[in-house]
Amino acid sequence: MAVSIAEFKSGEAFIFQGDPFLILLIRSKHLGRGGAIYRVRIKNLKSGVILEKAFRPTDKFELVDLSLRVMSFMYRGGDEAFFMDTRTYDQVSLPVTVLGDFADFLKEGEEYRLQFIDDQPVGILLPAKIKRKVIEAPEAVAGNTATAATKRVIVEGNVEIETPLFIRPGDVIIISTEARSYISRAKEEK
Repeated sequence: MAVSIAEFKSGEAFIFQGDPFLILLIRSKHLGRGGAIYRVRIKNLKSGVILEKAFRPTDKFELVDLSLRVMSFMYRGGDEAFFMDTRTYDQVSLPVTVLGDFADFLKEGEEYRLQFIDDQPVGILLPAKIKRKVIEAPEAVAGNTATAATKRVIVEGNVEIETPLFIRPGDVIIISTEARSYISRAKEEK
Protein backbone atom coordinates (compact mmCIF):
# COMPACT_ATOMS: atom_id res chain seq x y z
CA MET A 1 0.00 0.00 0.00
CA ALA A 2 1.46 3.36 -1.05
CA VAL A 3 1.47 6.12 1.56
CA SER A 4 1.89 9.88 1.03
CA ILE A 5 5.17 11.38 2.23
CA ALA A 6 3.04 13.74 4.36
CA GLU A 7 2.12 10.81 6.64
CA PHE A 8 5.68 9.69 7.36
CA LYS A 9 7.60 10.41 10.58
CA SER A 10 11.28 10.29 11.47
CA GLY A 11 12.45 6.74 12.07
CA GLU A 12 10.13 5.15 9.51
CA ALA A 13 11.41 3.34 6.43
CA PHE A 14 10.16 3.28 2.84
CA ILE A 15 11.19 2.14 -0.64
CA PHE A 16 12.67 4.87 -2.84
CA GLN A 17 14.24 4.13 -6.23
CA GLY A 18 14.22 0.41 -5.43
CA ASP A 19 16.15 0.64 -2.14
CA PRO A 20 14.99 0.83 1.50
CA PHE A 21 15.56 4.26 3.06
CA LEU A 22 15.21 5.41 6.67
CA ILE A 23 13.84 8.88 7.39
CA LEU A 24 16.30 10.75 9.62
CA LEU A 25 14.57 14.15 9.48
CA ILE A 26 11.41 15.43 7.84
CA ARG A 27 10.27 19.06 7.62
CA SER A 28 7.33 20.56 5.79
CA LYS A 29 7.34 23.95 4.12
CA HIS A 30 4.00 25.40 3.02
CA LEU A 31 4.20 27.60 -0.05
CA GLY A 32 0.79 29.29 0.01
CA ARG A 33 -1.17 28.44 -3.13
CA GLY A 34 1.62 26.22 -4.41
CA GLY A 35 1.03 23.55 -1.76
CA ALA A 36 3.62 22.06 0.54
CA ILE A 37 7.09 20.67 0.05
CA TYR A 38 8.55 18.07 2.39
CA ARG A 39 12.30 18.33 2.85
CA VAL A 40 13.59 14.96 3.96
CA ARG A 41 16.99 13.67 5.09
CA ILE A 42 17.08 9.95 4.31
CA LYS A 43 19.64 7.18 4.73
CA ASN A 44 19.98 4.32 2.29
CA LEU A 45 19.82 1.21 4.48
CA LYS A 46 21.87 -0.84 2.01
CA SER A 47 24.76 1.53 1.31
CA GLY A 48 24.63 3.94 4.28
CA VAL A 49 24.54 6.98 1.95
CA ILE A 50 22.62 9.98 3.35
CA LEU A 51 20.61 12.11 0.93
CA GLU A 52 18.61 15.34 1.16
CA LYS A 53 15.45 15.23 -0.97
CA ALA A 54 12.34 17.35 -1.50
CA PHE A 55 8.96 15.68 -2.07
CA ARG A 56 5.41 16.88 -2.71
CA PRO A 57 2.46 15.52 -0.67
CA THR A 58 1.29 13.71 -3.79
CA ASP A 59 4.46 11.57 -3.80
CA LYS A 60 3.59 8.12 -2.47
CA PHE A 61 5.90 5.35 -1.31
CA GLU A 62 5.67 1.79 -0.03
CA LEU A 63 6.25 1.44 3.72
CA VAL A 64 8.92 -1.00 4.87
CA ASP A 65 8.40 -3.10 7.98
CA LEU A 66 11.50 -2.26 9.98
CA SER A 67 12.11 -4.33 13.11
CA LEU A 68 14.70 -3.81 15.83
CA ARG A 69 16.68 -6.48 17.66
CA VAL A 70 19.21 -5.99 20.43
CA MET A 71 22.45 -7.74 19.53
CA SER A 72 25.91 -7.94 21.03
CA PHE A 73 28.92 -6.84 18.99
CA MET A 74 31.41 -9.70 18.60
CA TYR A 75 34.23 -8.60 16.30
CA ARG A 76 35.16 -6.82 13.12
CA GLY A 77 36.58 -8.89 10.28
CA GLY A 78 37.69 -7.05 7.15
CA ASP A 79 34.76 -5.05 5.78
CA GLU A 80 32.17 -6.71 8.04
CA ALA A 81 31.08 -6.23 11.66
CA PHE A 82 29.67 -9.35 13.35
CA PHE A 83 26.88 -9.33 15.94
CA MET A 84 25.19 -12.06 17.99
CA ASP A 85 21.69 -12.32 19.45
CA THR A 86 22.40 -13.18 23.10
CA ARG A 87 19.11 -15.09 23.46
CA THR A 88 19.20 -17.28 20.35
CA TYR A 89 22.96 -17.12 19.60
CA ASP A 90 22.14 -16.27 15.96
CA GLN A 91 24.99 -14.39 14.29
CA VAL A 92 24.66 -11.69 11.62
CA SER A 93 27.05 -9.33 9.89
CA LEU A 94 26.75 -5.78 8.63
CA PRO A 95 29.05 -4.10 6.11
CA VAL A 96 31.25 -1.50 7.79
CA THR A 97 30.13 1.02 5.12
CA VAL A 98 26.57 0.83 6.52
CA LEU A 99 27.88 1.61 10.01
CA GLY A 100 29.79 4.63 8.73
CA ASP A 101 32.02 6.47 11.21
CA PHE A 102 30.33 4.69 14.12
CA ALA A 103 32.24 1.50 13.22
CA ASP A 104 35.25 2.99 15.07
CA PHE A 105 33.24 3.12 18.30
CA LEU A 106 32.04 -0.51 18.30
CA LYS A 107 33.16 -2.27 21.46
CA GLU A 108 33.28 -6.04 21.90
CA GLY A 109 30.46 -7.34 24.12
CA GLU A 110 28.48 -4.10 24.01
CA GLU A 111 24.83 -4.32 22.93
CA TYR A 112 23.39 -2.34 20.01
CA ARG A 113 19.96 -2.10 18.36
CA LEU A 114 20.14 -3.47 14.82
CA GLN A 115 17.52 -2.75 12.18
CA PHE A 116 16.10 -5.66 10.18
CA ILE A 117 13.97 -5.91 7.05
CA ASP A 118 12.61 -9.43 6.39
CA ASP A 119 15.09 -10.93 8.89
CA GLN A 120 18.03 -9.32 7.06
CA PRO A 121 20.16 -6.80 9.01
CA VAL A 122 20.22 -3.45 7.20
CA GLY A 123 21.42 -0.92 9.77
CA ILE A 124 22.09 0.08 13.33
CA LEU A 125 20.33 2.58 15.58
CA LEU A 126 23.13 4.61 17.07
CA PRO A 127 23.07 5.44 20.74
CA ALA A 128 23.13 9.22 21.22
CA LYS A 129 26.15 8.96 23.50
CA ILE A 130 28.61 6.31 24.60
CA LYS A 131 31.20 5.86 27.35
CA ARG A 132 34.79 5.14 26.42
CA LYS A 133 38.01 4.89 28.43
CA VAL A 134 40.86 7.28 27.59
CA ILE A 135 43.93 5.31 26.52
CA GLU A 136 46.34 8.12 25.65
CA ALA A 137 46.28 11.74 26.75
CA PRO A 138 49.12 14.26 26.58
CA GLU A 139 49.95 16.21 29.70
CA ALA A 140 48.24 19.59 30.03
CA VAL A 141 50.62 22.45 29.29
CA ALA A 142 50.50 25.21 31.88
CA GLY A 143 49.64 28.65 30.58
CA ASN A 144 47.69 27.83 27.42
CA THR A 145 44.30 28.55 28.97
CA ALA A 146 43.45 31.94 27.45
CA THR A 147 40.45 30.34 25.73
CA ALA A 148 38.62 27.07 26.29
CA ALA A 149 41.76 24.97 26.34
CA THR A 150 41.52 21.50 24.83
CA LYS A 151 43.74 18.62 23.84
CA ARG A 152 43.36 15.55 21.64
CA VAL A 153 43.10 12.22 23.45
CA ILE A 154 42.78 8.67 22.15
CA VAL A 155 39.94 6.52 23.51
CA GLU A 156 39.15 2.81 23.13
CA GLY A 157 38.88 1.92 19.46
CA ASN A 158 41.79 4.29 18.65
CA VAL A 159 39.43 7.21 18.10
CA GLU A 160 40.80 10.72 18.61
CA ILE A 161 38.53 13.09 20.59
CA GLU A 162 39.00 16.74 21.57
CA THR A 163 38.65 17.09 25.39
CA PRO A 164 39.34 19.60 28.15
CA LEU A 165 42.86 19.69 29.61
CA PHE A 166 41.93 17.92 32.87
CA ILE A 167 41.21 14.55 31.17
CA ARG A 168 43.88 11.93 31.92
CA PRO A 169 44.60 8.36 30.77
CA GLY A 170 42.24 5.94 32.52
CA ASP A 171 39.35 8.45 32.74
CA VAL A 172 36.03 7.33 31.28
CA ILE A 173 34.37 10.02 29.18
CA ILE A 174 30.97 10.38 27.52
CA ILE A 175 31.09 11.01 23.77
CA SER A 176 28.38 12.23 21.38
CA THR A 177 28.23 9.64 18.57
CA GLU A 178 26.74 12.08 16.06
CA ALA A 179 29.24 14.92 16.59
CA ARG A 180 32.12 12.64 17.66
CA SER A 181 32.78 15.09 20.48
CA TYR A 182 33.38 15.12 24.23
CA ILE A 183 30.27 15.68 26.39
CA SER A 184 31.50 15.11 29.93
CA ARG A 185 33.47 12.90 32.26
CA ALA A 186 31.52 9.79 33.27
CA LYS A 187 30.62 9.48 36.92
CA GLU A 188 32.47 6.73 38.74
CA GLU A 189 30.34 3.67 39.49
CA LYS A 190 30.59 2.36 43.03
